Amino acid sequence: MTLLASAIIIALLITIGLPVLAGVWANKKVGVSWHVITYGAMAYFIVQLLVTLVFSGFSLLVQNQTIMIAEGSLLTVQIILSIFLGALFGVIVRWAGMKFLKFDLVNHKSALGIGIGYGGVESLMLVGLPMLNTFITMMANRQIDPQTSTLDPAVISQIEALWQVPFTIPLIGALERIAAMVMHITVTIMILRSFQRNQPYWLAAALGLEIILNGLIAGLANAGVAYGWLVLISLGLLGLNLLILDLLGVIDFRHLLKKELPTSAEEPHQETDAEE
Repeated sequence: MTLLASAIIIALLITIGLPVLAGVWANKKVGVSWHVITYGAMAYFIVQLLVTLVFSGFSLLVQNQTIMIAEGSLLTVQIILSIFLGALFGVIVRWAGMKFLKFDLVNHKSALGIGIGYGGVESLMLVGLPMLNTFITMMANRQIDPQTSTLDPAVISQIEALWQVPFTIPLIGALERIAAMVMHITVTIMILRSFQRNQPYWLAAALGLEIILNGLIAGLANAGVAYGWLVLISLGLLGLNLLILDLLGVIDFRHLLKKELPTSAEEPHQETDAEE
């Protein structure tokens, strides 16, 4: 019980504390405006609203048998559709903000802030806050006595089952959130490149990256892959995104993060030429 509680506390510090610290760091150290970070957070909620609307329409069509899907395949189709819509709307909303909002968002600092805001709120809403709520319930009823408790027996069984969860589960979830947050920064930088270089295929690359990475994690989790493999895969995905950011000229592994983030598409190339 103590080990699981400690693991949950660590996971909460990561899934709730890390997004907040990342926002403060971006604001204080890099100079990203809170308005930009807030737009990234709002973009996440807009995307969720759009996904919910489309998903509700899809479910209605299935219920009315307008779309015929075998019952055994329905869950798989729903997962695939959710991942695709989330990635598609995520790219579109961030692209639209950069193009149409009055703020100057077409620069690396703003892209970093949008990515932190988007990925940070996703971490809070999907894992951090639900885990906190569950943990409070678990701690409030950790000494529960089924014989004297007024709680419903089904609720008592659920609480007892929660205390039997392996301590690695919350830690793996926190690690996956770190990888997802870095991915959202990478995706936002790719969207930025579509403006800087006037090459729309960067949008397709951003969409493809998010679909592949989210699809891989969701698919492996539903397939019941061993926890050790999930850890290795999450670390691999984190490393892949960091490598992409390095290739895009945002992160320098020798200095971790450049003090002066480039503001145009040409600056990373100029630095590379100078090094050569």
